[in-house]
Amino acid sequence: METDSNFKVARSNGASAAKRFVPTAKADPEEKLLAKWPVLQQTLQSLPNTRPEAVARARQLIADPGYPPPEMLQSMAEQFALYLTTTGAASLRP
Repeated sequence: METDSNFKVARSNGASAAKRFVPTAKADPEEKLLAKWPVLQQTLQSLPNTRPEAVARARQLIADPGYPPPEMLQSMAEQFALYLTTTGAASLRP
């Protein structure tokens, strides 16, 4: 007995419906990235190694004993605890 995997189903209006999934070739994300590599490399080389104003701001913050403020630490702790309880990650201990 022979079977045809590409069968046609007759509809009530006489039309036939033969739908077969045909995967389309999609570009590999890595290939897209590699195609942009020269542009990315050139852009990266044109950027400065450091931003003096950002370094100065970071030094200011490090020297400030009141940074980060207690409210910020409390908020971060609450967010972390909420994440641990909602994801079940609190039960995952090494």
